[in-house]
Amino acid sequence: IKVKSSDRDTVTVAGEEGDNPPKEEPWETPLKTTVVDMEVGEFRGHKVSVWDLLHSQYIPEENRKELLELYEAGELTLEQVKTVVSTIVTKAAAARAEQTSPVGGPGAELTGTEAEPTPLQGD
Repeated sequence: IKVKSSDRDTVTVAGEEGDNPPKEEPWETPLKTTVVDMEVGEFRGHKVSVWDLLHSQYIPEENRKELLELYEAGELTLEQVKTVVSTIVTKAAAARAEQTSPVGGPGAELTGTEAEPTPLQGD
């Protein structure tokens, strides 16, 4: 009986340990399940969760921490976080596009007019 009891304890402990590392805070769930239609950067044409936007390259770490703290404390609503994050990502992506386009960076490759002459020259 002791052996079975030990096995059960081990299984329970192992199961609990398995559940703990990815444990999600209750306030994280709405951020992960609320999606936003973004029309900028790599998010163009995709529905992206507020959580993914918060952890994208467009949101500086300090801003992310501050927004999460305010949201967790109840000082910001989910809708406010969604609006702030969407605005930051939109502005940052637009600024990045402006910086790369004149230089001929990745943003410039996306325009159809610059991509078309290449095949014509090849013919």
